Amino acid sequence: MRRLLVSAFPLSALLAMLGSGCALSDLKEANQRLKESRDRLLAENNRLDSELKLARQEAALLQSDLTMQPSTAPRSTDAVAFNVPPASSTTPDDLLIPESSPGDGFEVERSPYGITFTVPDKVFFASGQAKLSTRGQDVLRRIARILNRREYSGQMVRVDGHTDDVPVRKVRHLYPTNWELSTARACTVVRYLVDRAGVRNSRIYPAGFGSTQPRAAGRTTSARAKNRRVEIQILNRQV
Repeated sequence: MRRLLVSAFPLSALLAMLGSGCALSDLKEANQRLKESRDRLLAENNRLDSELKLARQEAALLQSDLTMQPSTAPRSTDAVAFNVPPASSTTPDDLLIPESSPGDGFEVERSPYGITFTVPDKVFFASGQAKLSTRGQDVLRRIARILNRREYSGQMVRVDGHTDDVPVRKVRHLYPTNWELSTARACTVVRYLVDRAGVRNSRIYPAGFGSTQPRAAGRTTSARAKNRRVEIQILNRQV
């Protein structure tokens, strides 16, 4: 009898919640927030991991330069010299920039990371949204064909979400700040490239930067439009 009472309590509580109008929509919204919170934490972890690895590469390159320079100090017979190689033998100039045209919907340029595809946010998303547009899907399929080429297939890919400096207002219940919005957009792009465009999931990851890395200074309409973007980076670092 006690077991029946215990098992009946959750059912009665659930019925009370549904009867009071607590509702499926509230549960769906709570589930959506949990998913976005998980994506945000994953992207932040990936961003920090990427920055740590880049810092290690820079330290390794610096150490390599130091060991290659002749030393004027006397050497001890017990000293051992270590020449630390860089984390990757691939340099920015090794990665050839693919051809593109204005009609492609994206820009391609060389960057300190490797090769960067820059896509304005309006190509992918409506204002304050993280749902991929039909045009954005078409652009991503074209980019995916480049990412999957043999000459790039061994390189890591990072998808960076960027916003302008205008605070989130209308959708604050979903994205409290631009950090969450930029991260959600990066995750949306990664999911499409993996699930629909054939990019291997072991070589791609998202990162959200909010408004911390603007392309254009100032608070004009044109400057903010340039800062709202998604960047898909073919990194120098190999898989």
